[in-house]
Amino acid sequence: MRSAHTSPRSRWVALPIIAVFLWLDHFHLDLFRAVAGDWTGAARTGALALLGYLPHWLVALGMAAVLTRPRDALAALGLDGRPMRALLLGLLLTAPMVAVLAFKAPLTLTADTPHALARHALLPGFGEELLYRGLLFGLLFRLAGWGFLPAALMAALLFGGAHLTQGGQAVEAAGIFAITALGAVWFAWLYVEWDFDLWVPVAFHVLINAWWVVFPVADNALGPLWAVGLRLVIIALSIGVTLAFAKRRGGRRVRGRGWIGVWRHD
Repeated sequence: MRSAHTSPRSRWVALPIIAVFLWLDHFHLDLFRAVAGDWTGAARTGALALLGYLPHWLVALGMAAVLTRPRDALAALGLDGRPMRALLLGLLLTAPMVAVLAFKAPLTLTADTPHALARHALLPGFGEELLYRGLLFGLLFRLAGWGFLPAALMAALLFGGAHLTQGGQAVEAAGIFAITALGAVWFAWLYVEWDFDLWVPVAFHVLINAWWVVFPVADNALGPLWAVGLRLVIIALSIGVTLAFAKRRGGRRVRGRGWIGVWRHD
C-alpha cells in the first residue's frame, strides 16, 4: 500500500501505537514461558510460535486494521512486499558473512538445529521486525507524522534495551546495546527505502541470526570484535545496493524534512 491511507494523519495516533507496542513488548514470551517450561524440540518450537509470537502478530494486524482499514492492514505493516526478492537480496549480501564465519567458526549441526533455527532465527527475526519496524517505527513514521529519525531512534532505543540482558558485564551490555540499536536504525532505513517492504529487514534479520546459529561464535548478539566488523561490512554493502535501487526508482524516500519532520509520499 503506497497510497494516502498511509499518509500522516494526527500526532495523537502515536499514543495508541506506542501503548499497544509497550503492552506487547512488556508481556513478550510470558505466556510461552509459563506453559512451555522445560519443553524441548518440536514441542518447545511449536509453543513458542503459537503462544509466544502468534498473539503479537494478531494484535499488530488488528492495530493496523483499526488505524487504516481491514483490507489495508497487511500493507500498513509492510507485509504486502516481495518476500522472494528480499530473500535473494539477503542471501547475496550476507554471503561474505557466511564465508568468514565458515573460516573462523566450526559448522555446528545437531538434531536440534532445525528447531534452534526456528526459535532463534525465523520466529524472532520475523516477530521482532513486525513489532519494532512494522508496528512501532512504521506506523509512527507513516501514520503519526513522525520524522524518520525520531521514529527510528525510539524503536532503536527500545530494541537495544530489550537485548541488554544478554550482557554479563557493563561493557559487554553496552556493546550489545550499541550493535542492536544500530541494527534497528539500519533495518528501519532498509524498510523505508525498499518501498516499505518489511520482508527486506526480515530477510536480513533472519539470515544473520541463522548464520550465528550454525556458526556459533558467541552466546549473545555482540560476539568478538571481528564479528562486529563483519556486520558493519554487511550494513555498508546493503546501503550501497539500496542507494543504487533508490536511484533507479527515482530517488530516496527519506530526504529533506522527512528525516526529522512529517514524511509525505511524493
